[in-house]
Amino acid sequence: MRRRNEKDFEVIVKRRKKGGHEESHSGAWKVAFADFTMAMMALFMVLWVITPQNPKQTAAAEQITNPLVDGGAGVFDGNSKTPLEMPAAPTQPNKVESHEPTKETGKVEPVKYSSPAELKELADLMQAMALELDAQANVEVQVVPQGLRILIKDDQQRFMFERGSVQLNPHFATLLERLAGVLAKVGNKLIISGHTDSVPYKTVKGYNNWNLSGDRALRARNVMVDSGLAPGSVLQVAAQADVMPLRPDAPEDGANRRIEILMLTAKAEGLYREIFGEQQARVDYSSEKAELVIPTIEPPQTL
Repeated sequence: MRRRNEKDFEVIVKRRKKGGHEESHSGAWKVAFADFTMAMMALFMVLWVITPQNPKQTAAAEQITNPLVDGGAGVFDGNSKTPLEMPAAPTQPNKVESHEPTKETGKVEPVKYSSPAELKELADLMQAMALELDAQANVEVQVVPQGLRILIKDDQQRFMFERGSVQLNPHFATLLERLAGVLAKVGNKLIISGHTDSVPYKTVKGYNNWNLSGDRALRARNVMVDSGLAPGSVLQVAAQADVMPLRPDAPEDGANRRIEILMLTAKAEGLYREIFGEQQARVDYSSEKAELVIPTIEPPQTL
């Protein structure tokens, strides 16, 4: 073999292109990572915006803005200056009057409540009041078609009135006073009725359970009026004796002794006024004749 001179050598450099290695080091992955980072930042921002506030802060803010929470017990007594007002709803078609101060007097006008939701809120307030006064066994509140039915009754240890008397127990007197503080801020009219058991009244001749139940209902009404309830809020004070027992199977049971307060809706009040008012056509009977009476309605005066 012949050896060549150094001049005869020809150096050839061959470079091979490795496509996969160079693609892994390209800048395309940086664009994808930047898009992913931006998406995550946007997600974190959305989550931060919709995250609820601290419950303690929410409760504190609610206590400041909600007039139902006026310094705890202030709502239930006559010392609270904040008008009773239910939490605002999107629409309140059943509210008859506004709860705004009048321009003439600057006083807050009571509101009439009619919807079951509004009545339920008021019932919850009364149950909370009973719990505060250790009177859970003495107060029962029911939402009925005519409005709100409030029963104040005896328990195993305490009687609302002394037996056969209108002497009011101090515990129940306080309960009526605090209840008056709530109802004084509501514009609905009231009917107060007294109920007894069927045990005959024997102390005074001619005085029976009808007299006793009526006197007890009137006593409850007077205590509430003296505690701030407007006298005109009560449409009727009724004596029921033992004709409407809570336990018809046991008419002599003490559970039937109670005072009931019916807070009327606007519709129920209207029906009541149709029955007892003077604005409806009627027939008056006498020993001489029957006369049809049609009230005349005066047209509204124009200025």
